[in-house]
Amino acid sequence: MSAPKHVNWKKPLLKVGTISTAAGLNLLSRPQPSADLVEIRYDALHAAGVPVDVVIRHLIRRKNPVLLTLRTKREGGLHSWKSTERQLLFEQLIPHVEAVDLELQNLHLLQPVIRLARKEKRGIILSAHSITQKLTLGKATRLIGEFRHYRVQAYKIAALARSRRDLGVLARLLIDFPKLRLGVMAIGPASHVSRKLMPLLGSRLVYGYLDAPAAKNQPALKQVTAGLGD
Repeated sequence: MSAPKHVNWKKPLLKVGTISTAAGLNLLSRPQPSADLVEIRYDALHAAGVPVDVVIRHLIRRKNPVLLTLRTKREGGLHSWKSTERQLLFEQLIPHVEAVDLELQNLHLLQPVIRLARKEKRGIILSAHSITQKLTLGKATRLIGEFRHYRVQAYKIAALARSRRDLGVLARLLIDFPKLRLGVMAIGPASHVSRKLMPLLGSRLVYGYLDAPAAKNQPALKQVTAGLGD
């Protein structure tokens, strides 16, 4: 079992660098100074035919703390998971990572994963995505209410945004709930500008890719973090 790395969850802004390709796994063995967490999108890797044992071999040599994500297709992922398959992979990989991303809408299927993550003292990011529809303020506020039922290290909302009004809904969440460890970001046309704007308004998470975009319009982490400071 690989030794856990430290994640400073109290840091005002956690910078997350995403890896979603087989070639990108080689980055794990080299320090990534721009990233507080390196996210492994195993839904993308699994869809590309990368076996779990290959991922584990790379994780053992990791230099940064790692966030494990097995995104579902409904929330923008690249693989249609069976519940038992997904749970088994979490069980295999959790000993080799520092945190997991779990979707709010799938928590009823992931209770064993939550228990394992807590037993192993791994962090949890609870996420919600609105891939094809923009969020109304009412729906976004209801998501916050659901988040508050769960004590985890951080919360994430990513939503389609095409206009300043769409971005305004995301910004309003940061203004209305400043004490929640909440990261918000836009998907779609406003993705790039949201990665610069939301951290200035208090977003606790910002994402960018290290190897290749894991989603349409996702910017590179170096581009995102330029000027944001430590």
